[in-house]
Amino acid sequence: MSGMDNPVAGLQETGMDVSRELLAYAIIGVVLLIGGPALGVTLHRRKRRKLRQRGIKRYGH
Repeated sequence: MSGMDNPVAGLQETGMDVSRELLAYAIIGVVLLIGGPALGVTLHRRKRRKLRQRGIKRYGH
């Protein structure tokens, strides 16, 4: 018997799909929450290093 013939199995599959979707969104959210600030710090350090290589010790002050 397939999942389409049994309405209860269809509801369970839908519940599983919803929980998988929520899990996927949660993982994406965590990656963005951690990755966003990390990317900002990395870009800031890279900019500062390039300026130091050109002889500019301080900037933005």
